[in-house]
Amino acid sequence: MARSTKESWVEAGFALLREGGQDALTIERLCEALSKTKGSFYHHFENVDAYLDAALEAWEERNTKGPIEEANLGPNTQARRRKLSSAVKRLDCRLDIAVRAWGLRDPRARRYVERVDELRIQYLADLMPEALPRSRRELLGRLEYAAFLGNQQLDPTFSRADTKQLERLLSEVLSVLERG
Repeated sequence: MARSTKESWVEAGFALLREGGQDALTIERLCEALSKTKGSFYHHFENVDAYLDAALEAWEERNTKGPIEEANLGPNTQARRRKLSSAVKRLDCRLDIAVRAWGLRDPRARRYVERVDELRIQYLADLMPEALPRSRRELLGRLEYAAFLGNQQLDPTFSRADTKQLERLLSEVLSVLERG
């Protein structure tokens, strides 16, 4: 039997969360998913709260900080936007949606969702032309992010043909708004 790691527990939790929402995140279900004992769980996590924080931190890292770090490898704003777009298309959107739903009912998850939203919006604002006032850049970042969240709900796999059309249209709209 393979040894479990904190990461394997988090991954098992992500699978449960995607399929059954936050109520599926129980020690019993996690143990069953990994064919492990509660002792194994407690070997890695002090308590359920520590596990939930580890899972939410992993989600934040994977679905926000990782894509931003990848985008920052671009040499200029246009390259960073392309890299971000590419990274975002590889996101586990079903997990994102599940965590956002969790955040509607749970203060702990809500704090993580709010922090992630702020990080994402600020990053998008930072990609706007520096000639714009900061307040306008932040509004445009928020608008772009709102469009992303809406599209994530409509097409979590980013596979529909109209998703590519929406992405181009949003880019055109943002260009006009940046100038105005």
